Amino acid sequence: MSSKLLYLEGIRGLASFIVYQLHSLREYNLPFQRAWMFYQNWTLCVPLFFVLSGRVLTTSALRKGDIKPVVSSMIRRPFRLTLPIIGVMLVAWMMFHLNMFYLTTPEYPCPDPDFAFCASPEKVAHSFYQMFVRPFLFVTNTAGVFPNQQSPIPIPYTAWTLPLEYSNSNYIYLLTIVLINFKTQVHLQYLVMFGALWCTLFTHLWTAHFIVGVIFADLSNRGILQKIKSYRWTPLVNTLLFLVVGYFTLDTRFSIGPKMEVWVKSWQVGYDTNFGNWSTESHFEEKPTVLLLCSTIIYIVETTDILQWFLGLDIFVFLGRISFMMYLFHPFFNYSFQPFVLGYFDVTTLFGKTMVFCICTVVICIVSELLTRLIDIPIMNGVVLAYNKIFKSNFNFNTYLPVTTKLEKDSMIKSLD
Repeated sequence: MSSKLLYLEGIRGLASFIVYQLHSLREYNLPFQRAWMFYQNWTLCVPLFFVLSGRVLTTSALRKGDIKPVVSSMIRRPFRLTLPIIGVMLVAWMMFHLNMFYLTTPEYPCPDPDFAFCASPEKVAHSFYQMFVRPFLFVTNTAGVFPNQQSPIPIPYTAWTLPLEYSNSNYIYLLTIVLINFKTQVHLQYLVMFGALWCTLFTHLWTAHFIVGVIFADLSNRGILQKIKSYRWTPLVNTLLFLVVGYFTLDTRFSIGPKMEVWVKSWQVGYDTNFGNWSTESHFEEKPTVLLLCSTIIYIVETTDILQWFLGLDIFVFLGRISFMMYLFHPFFNYSFQPFVLGYFDVTTLFGKTMVFCICTVVICIVSELLTRLIDIPIMNGVVLAYNKIFKSNFNFNTYLPVTTKLEKDSMIKSLD
């Protein structure tokens, strides 16, 4: 990622770290943790991931006006998303057979009887399909919404976002190709972008988050965000905007947000009033106000120098670099090292909570860094190398077809005569 966009990596790292805390340390909260996580009982971080994906995946192609990077990304995307899952599953598989999971001991009973780790070993199927094929079917959304966990090492439950990431990234790649074809017609580009955003909002699709990211990428490439950032009163306006939208989203006294959500859901085609969910491609209810808050956060960061400097600090960039491995691996961490640490401290005391928080945070960061170096970076480089080898080394389908010379063609014509 360009050094000018490191703050986006910082946002991703911070969001991933909050996801880890929500899944792993919510029951052992320190006094400051609720404020650190924006007092959320809903998922803010996943929509942030999706908006960031739309922003990052399309910036270069829109700036260059070239569809080649888009085609390259579309080809590499399923491997980039799936192979790290397989790598993490293999690590967890080794941990499982080294008895490193505290699930069925009297001190740490299995929290979820349906979780595959709780199954007796004789009922667990070891197969190439479960470990290697199923993740590809899952990410490409051809194995159902979420696969039945019959493998000794199930796909991490946090990976539910990856089929959405894959399918919606393809949507915005196609949108980017359309925008590039209209690159000389700015008004038509914005008509296409906001038309696509309206359609996805109207049908209640997660694609809306990605399209918001595309809009931010376009505004950045045109220098509009930089121009807004140069205004004298922008920091003050951004502060007020965050407070208003944040209160609007989190308010429980006047219930402004919930009232708006009822109105929005009344005209959204994809909303099911019986189940209270988004369309069939999602698993959890997503509040419209959350998309508004995510968009506001990205806008404020994009137009505030001090926030870009802060989120570009090494600690946040580091969290961003290890965020994918932390996101995928921490469910297994919750059933291995964390119960081990909990056995040594009294989490009813402030000291015990502090020690659990500090030790688990340090260890998950170290493990995620190792997995990033051993799994994620080699896979990323390998996918790029394979793509370049196949598609950029004078690759020509005619090389693999029979060659017909002019003399042979003349002979064939004469034979027909």
